[in-house]
Amino acid sequence: MTLRFAVIALATALTLAQSAPGITPLRTAPTEKFTVTAGFRDWAPAVLAGTTIIAGNSSNRGGLFAVDTVTGKLKWTFLPAGTASGNPFVATAAAVSGGVAIVPMGNTLVAVTIATGREAWRGPKTAQSARVAADNGVAFVLGEDANFHAFDAATGREKWTEPFPARGSCESLPIARGGSVFVSRNVDNYRHLVALDANTGQERWRYPAAPVGNVGLCAEQAVVSGDTLFAVSDQKLYAISLATGREVWAPVEVRAPMDGRERAVGLTGLVDAGDVLVGVTPVSVMAFDKATGKLAWQLPGQFRQNSPSTAVAGGVLYVQGHPGAKPAAEVQDRIVYQGGKPVEQTPALPGGHLNAIDLATRTVLWTFSRPTAEANWPFGYVVPVNGGLWVDSYRVLIKLE
Repeated sequence: MTLRFAVIALATALTLAQSAPGITPLRTAPTEKFTVTAGFRDWAPAVLAGTTIIAGNSSNRGGLFAVDTVTGKLKWTFLPAGTASGNPFVATAAAVSGGVAIVPMGNTLVAVTIATGREAWRGPKTAQSARVAADNGVAFVLGEDANFHAFDAATGREKWTEPFPARGSCESLPIARGGSVFVSRNVDNYRHLVALDANTGQERWRYPAAPVGNVGLCAEQAVVSGDTLFAVSDQKLYAISLATGREVWAPVEVRAPMDGRERAVGLTGLVDAGDVLVGVTPVSVMAFDKATGKLAWQLPGQFRQNSPSTAVAGGVLYVQGHPGAKPAAEVQDRIVYQGGKPVEQTPALPGGHLNAIDLATRTVLWTFSRPTAEANWPFGYVVPVNGGLWVDSYRVLIKLE
């Protein structure tokens, strides 16, 4: 099986989650300011480039699309021919560097001029689910050839490559920042988090320094805050020094009550929320102290791990789900026994509910839903802007104000 990497540029999420501390949040019940349609159902994660928001189509005919954030009008559509898969689908967020947006389209690396929507340059075939990171005029991506590539973001000229042997399926989330690229790497059949020199590709450090256990670390989600990289792997939260690759604190196992017993659970939608990191489990929103890794607080409810729709702006958390609701049974429509007795089952509530939560008080400021042709279609990826946000829904990209 091919090792899969998703590369995330700073200022985007994560996991597709986004943190925008300098942006005025939307604290009052929203209305739809703009509704953009482009002839397909599924939108990929979006990214802002000045007054343009750029996103692709992850299914159907593919393509990359630019929308004017001032008017809500479609500025251009880009549908390249000759990509590796034939159909130029876009599954990840583009990386913006200077005047170009760089993204795998149909498993081929393509750079598009933001002002015109025309192809600037084309790179090699990319690994499945690969994502581009860009920093200081250099773009990084994992190739189908199991090499990690660095390119001049303006011209597409290759600067260096490093071998990245495959082992299993790892949707790692590398980050480019401050002259380094941080990414999970298979070394002698063991996964390490490594720091590569952005100019040469030379490895600066690896974590752990020596193998511990059987598999290692696959950084499925990553957030950089200050001098620390926070990552989620195998139901654990890590804090690693950017400078040294050493632990800031010991890995923390994420645990929550599921169907009558507490156990380790996954954490998705990881986002920087000031003094805490916030993520979503099926039964709660959890906040972890960045200085210690200890659980700071949690908000019970029902939440969607496959589409958490998390983002932070000015002390407000945007998240999809039903805060305050009784957690749903993990297995629906089947009797589950615990200690020889049936566990009470709570039904799962419908999707398509986006919330704004005050991080200081943990109170829900508003909840928003909209009718969709396929009922209760979940929201996708949230991009905060001053006094509002952009988010995708069924067949549309909408701005809420």
